Amino acid sequence: ELCNSLAASTGFRLSQPAVFSLAALGNGADLNRPSAKPASLGMPKNWRRAMLELGVILTYSTIRYWIEYHTWIEDWQFELTCEDQYRRFLTTEAIRFDSNAFSVNWTHVPGGALYYELARANGLTWAESLLAAFGGSLFYEYVSEWREVISVNDMILTTSGGYSLGEPWFQLSDYFHGQKSPVLKFLGFMNPILKFNKWLDRKNPASKVFRDPRWHDFVLSAGWRRSSEAGRDALDAGFVGFETQIIRTPEYGQAGTLRKTLRDTSLSELSFDVALHQRLPGDEHLRTGWAEEVNLFTRVVGLALFRQKIDELGRGYALSIGLGSALSYVRKRPTLYDSRSVLARLDPPPVTPTDFRDKMTVAHLVGPVIDWTRFSRGLKIRVVADAYLDFAMMSAYAFNAFSAVYPIEGLKTTLSYYGYHYALGGSVSGRVDLDWRNLSLRGLVSAHVWNSVEGLDRFQADLLDDGNVVDTRVRYLLKAGWRLPKVPLRVYFALEGIHRWGKMRDIEAGGQETRLFAGLAYLF
Repeated sequence: ELCNSLAASTGFRLSQPAVFSLAALGNGADLNRPSAKPASLGMPKNWRRAMLELGVILTYSTIRYWIEYHTWIEDWQFELTCEDQYRRFLTTEAIRFDSNAFSVNWTHVPGGALYYELARANGLTWAESLLAAFGGSLFYEYVSEWREVISVNDMILTTSGGYSLGEPWFQLSDYFHGQKSPVLKFLGFMNPILKFNKWLDRKNPASKVFRDPRWHDFVLSAGWRRSSEAGRDALDAGFVGFETQIIRTPEYGQAGTLRKTLRDTSLSELSFDVALHQRLPGDEHLRTGWAEEVNLFTRVVGLALFRQKIDELGRGYALSIGLGSALSYVRKRPTLYDSRSVLARLDPPPVTPTDFRDKMTVAHLVGPVIDWTRFSRGLKIRVVADAYLDFAMMSAYAFNAFSAVYPIEGLKTTLSYYGYHYALGGSVSGRVDLDWRNLSLRGLVSAHVWNSVEGLDRFQADLLDDGNVVDTRVRYLLKAGWRLPKVPLRVYFALEGIHRWGKMRDIEAGGQETRLFAGLAYLF
């Protein structure tokens, strides 16, 4: 869900006469230096240690779950009997969406990323690490939580979300780990699993082999944001963000003609930002703290067909058509009753009319990603377009209006208690980045539609209304930046628009939010 980074400004590096170089663009390695093998390829796959570490984490998680068993009593539906466990393991009766709060369910994404890292940091491929995340989730759902339903949403988010977050996390930390700068090298501790395994392998020379990415773009930004939304006062807030892109294709941007199939990760992106403001007077029903809104987006391409044709003057193109996955997470300041402390079916539903704020966790499961770059002297244009099949935990935009007209008891459990539903859908997006000397421009548009899933509620037999819920989201972004001479700083301005629409029964609701940004970005 899942908020993209600016491309670094364009430059030239004349390692050879008139050859275009992306090293200056991304502060990466010289393109004419031979690339070393990546550590994950130089080191043998350590399946035994990966399974041992995964087993330790699963054992710890299981023990912690049962130590805190009183926290999850509302989830218990099965006993340790042959009859109940037969129903869990050998029928579809237990395969359901769970009824936990949004703040609980979304954490299966970082949990899955942890499983993924335990495999990836031991030299396993992204596909093998994805399988490890799935296996970890399978064990936890079937064995550790033997008294609960087998949560479909947890399995999907742990597996797909774990990959979409875990691979960019791995690529980023692996980059920092291989740097000579003490500051950048210290940032490698953002992935302590990788650091720990590198330390265990420190006596093996292959563990010290590192491959610089062909191109990268890291941006740390801070500034001001003004948000205007129908029905609410305009809000000025602080804004901080971290945006990353890494292209691992070794030949990207080099002169020559090339056609090849890429079976390892060729592109990873991760961006995270927070709008900061204290809770406003009159919003005492909202949670306290400085986090007004949190956004996370990741994208990764694991398989691709790569074509490139660049002449000796640095003019030409690079084209990648791949298979990718992504993750989007958005959460505005929640209401007090949209929390883990509220227990479905044990506590009463919220008082109506409700005032749930927008939130979503979307696993963009799989889809085509087209990445095209045009190089010319002094100018670089990059276009990225993608389309995905989605699984989403999505706030029902029409729910607040619905609650003012109809009773909310007997609706989908997560809907009546926490204002969100489980949905399937699709997303498409397109982005254009233009870099010309010190000027950077970006245009982005995305469109999403989600339709709720019926018939799999944890308390399906007790529902009075399992009606369909539809939600859409359209976003556009226009951004301009100017890099200051001789320093890695960029001044930027941006305009963003978000349109949300939803429908429940005969109730429709829509809203438009417009945001203005201004700030300073540090490029590294």
